[in-house]
Amino acid sequence: MSQPEPEPTLDIARGDVALSKHLKNSLNLLRSKVEDTEFRSLVDDITSGRRSLRDTFNSPAFSRALDPLVAQAAERYRNLSEEEHAELARTGEEQFEELRRNDEQQSASRRPRPDDDDDEDFSDRSWLR
Repeated sequence: MSQPEPEPTLDIARGDVALSKHLKNSLNLLRSKVEDTEFRSLVDDITSGRRSLRDTFNSPAFSRALDPLVAQAAERYRNLSEEEHAELARTGEEQFEELRRNDEQQSASRRPRPDDDDDEDFSDRSWLR
């Protein structure tokens, strides 16, 4: 039985599956909030692994869609208290830890167990009959 293809990891995540999933979730959230069809297409290409986030980050479609959203988020962040900053950091770390735990569980469930051998044992057969 063949294993499913692993989900492509974003280039800027450098192999960190949890970070890649977080970035993809964030991109998909942004995609749902932005009406720009070029941006949506770009996000689809990035999350499917057809294009690199690093190579497309400076594209006009990204700037058009993200600049206003980043400005709004930065303004909201500046207005938070130190306690709220700390809470956001804790929440983010907890989310990454959960993503990593989920990835480890999925990886473990995909690995064949030593007692779960799909190959038939032909060692006792004679092929010279």
